[in-house]
Amino acid sequence: MDFFYREMVSDNRQDKTILIAHGWLGMGEHWLKIGEFLADCGFHVLIPDLPNHGRSFHTDDFSYEEMASFLHDFVERKKISESPILIGHSMGGKLIMKMADLFPNEYERLVIIDILPINYPFLLSENGIANVLLNIDISKFLTRGELLNHLKKQIFDKGWLALIMQNVQTEIISEIDNKIRLSWKSNVPMLAKKMDKVAGGIEIGKIETPTLLIRGDSSDFTKKEDLWILKEKFPNSKIETINSCGHWVMVEKTILFLKQLLLYLGVN
Repeated sequence: MDFFYREMVSDNRQDKTILIAHGWLGMGEHWLKIGEFLADCGFHVLIPDLPNHGRSFHTDDFSYEEMASFLHDFVERKKISESPILIGHSMGGKLIMKMADLFPNEYERLVIIDILPINYPFLLSENGIANVLLNIDISKFLTRGELLNHLKKQIFDKGWLALIMQNVQTEIISEIDNKIRLSWKSNVPMLAKKMDKVAGGIEIGKIETPTLLIRGDSSDFTKKEDLWILKEKFPNSKIETINSCGHWVMVEKTILFLKQLLLYLGVN
């Protein structure tokens, strides 16, 4: 299995490993700047392309439990500290919850970014992003611009549009005729088809690992009325809300996000 990851350290290294898990259709490269910053703060940083994403291997199905076991084994092999720290956004946030559930007392703390361990039915709606992608034959589009214009008619969130287009790769068929072929970098057809598993609630017991949730105040993924679920499942948790911000908190309000993250990690 071809598993791609980046490893970052600096001369100021401490003996503390951080794993960063990206979200659905994300890639490790989206976290490079933050990873480099954390490495400069002295951490040993691991940023994988999760299975079925980016440059990592593809499978025929989606399972948080299988992915959690795989990532745990990976961290065990690469860690330089006994109790690594896990950071995860969206799908990656659910993944690190499952890792902490399957392997209690193995991790020092969790940082969950704008996600809860619940079901998100709006992602499965007829006009939801998964159905839009399932109904696209990407090979029929002649240019990236043509594909983008098609997507803009159905997807209005700029964050989702950017994420999808970052998953499009271009192959030159004929330089003379200026012909190209578009294809998916990640395993988009499977990930869209299995959205019920991605968006579904995850089964976890009470997790005592210290946990921070960083959320956007206008996000559909961490609504105020649902936050009690985090406190119920993670009794040793705290919640930090970033105002005027949606689901992509680390992109929309990077400085405020890093401030909350560093405070929690004990970096002055």
